[in-house]
Amino acid sequence: MSKSWWKVPLYCIAASWICFQLEIRFLGRWAIVTLPDGSISSDNTRWMIMSAALFVVVVCVGGFLFFRKMTRKEIFFSATVLVALNIVLGLFTYLTQSFAILWSELSEWDSIFSQILFQLGVNEWVSALIIWILPPYVFLLFGKKEVGTEQ
Repeated sequence: MSKSWWKVPLYCIAASWICFQLEIRFLGRWAIVTLPDGSISSDNTRWMIMSAALFVVVVCVGGFLFFRKMTRKEIFFSATVLVALNIVLGLFTYLTQSFAILWSELSEWDSIFSQILFQLGVNEWVSALIIWILPPYVFLLFGKKEVGTEQ
């Protein structure tokens, strides 16, 4: 188990960076709209659809290609490492206002949750905790029940 503690954090950080680049450089253009007065804005619905699609892709790729051979216990431990990183780095970024852009690049894979919670008007601290804690555990769905068993 100790040899796999880094897998979920590394995968999610890499996936976040890729998602951020795709959104900013390519896919985000789909969400840009020209308003009747000629000004340019982003369409929140389109942006949420794009974010949801990226989330599904990240979860499926991670689940089927990277975490399928891990046990649920290994995935839980590795996801917990990511949760701890999320909490520490998220609080550090919030309290110091440092590295906000870098943090957003490295935690973009699950941004659909923050968008949904924002739309619902959920308190920012409650939504931050939900976002920092819950999404990494989605990979448990792909793990084996125990070592030596096939799913």
